[in-house]
Amino acid sequence: MLPPAPPGVVPYITQRSEERLLPYQLIRRPVWPGIAYPDETPYDRDSFGTLWLRARLLPKSRRGEPDLRRVHAYRQRRAMLDMLCQVCARPPADPDGPQLFLMRSTGGPIRDGERTTSPPVCVPCAAITVQQCHALRGDQFVAAWVRHTPAWGVAGTVHDPVTLEPIPGRSMEAVEYRAPDSFYVLAARTVVELQGVVAADLEREWAAMGADRLEAEFARVAASMQLVA
Repeated sequence: MLPPAPPGVVPYITQRSEERLLPYQLIRRPVWPGIAYPDETPYDRDSFGTLWLRARLLPKSRRGEPDLRRVHAYRQRRAMLDMLCQVCARPPADPDGPQLFLMRSTGGPIRDGERTTSPPVCVPCAAITVQQCHALRGDQFVAAWVRHTPAWGVAGTVHDPVTLEPIPGRSMEAVEYRAPDSFYVLAARTVVELQGVVAADLEREWAAMGADRLEAEFARVAASMQLVA
């Protein structure tokens, strides 16, 4: 039995009520094919040149109430880039080692080559998540240690190359980097490919930590909710 998860834990990547998207206008990119902002800055594109939606960044005290159904685009992108825990934002103890990924079960294990928009999670936060997330409770989750997580693409809204209007039914679509659609997608999530996958036995991981250490880690996570920028 796991120690009870601390109440009020809100994952780092969660979007809050005052973090509404910034208004924007899209134009045709001047030199290369694709969409652009008229007032574009270097921060609007990732290292692959894909345009990202503009998510409002506010001080923690002004972010409002959490909306657990939504993910903040910038924080998801940062968590994937730096392999931060999606709950407490702690960096990995070993950046070169395998990272833990936790997903809803679809009837089988996490497989090599699978793609995801869900950032990694640390072992203590996995214990919190399976208690607090309704979709993962009981035996509704699978977990794996993943050795490599190369960026595969993004998930976002694909726009018509002629009208530049969003294409109906193509919202939050996964698009591979450098595919034709990647020039016309407004990204909202980073998608990584999972390579070097080894199934994780979380019950064993939690038992190895022991209840006392887990409780101490839960207290750390609860405290970090007040500190994460």
